[in-house]
Amino acid sequence: MQDNINYQDIISEIHSDQDMMDRFRRYLTVLRHIQYDQVDEELQQKIEQDFVSERKSNPKDVTGDTLHRSLVIARLYGISRGHLKLEEEDWNSAKSLEKDRLSRIASSS
Repeated sequence: MQDNINYQDIISEIHSDQDMMDRFRRYLTVLRHIQYDQVDEELQQKIEQDFVSERKSNPKDVTGDTLHRSLVIARLYGISRGHLKLEEEDWNSAKSLEKDRLSRIASSS
């Protein structure tokens, strides 16, 4: 992800276009209700290993809610790319997005 993107400008532009906001809302609603296949066992083990590793390195901040949020992000990311089953690239992208988000939060504090 590029650091020089001005997210506030993008958000302001979206908020100023009510039609676009309505389309985003419908899109996100549809994503939440799409049938999604279960995670295959191999990827499930990788996700578990990633979570255990993260929790060992940061037990205070990495919780079950962290795992749940990451899985939701990965699911929505995958669906937005046309996947009806979680793929490893979706999981890795979701982890990267979450890492970037947490980095932005830390740098703004």
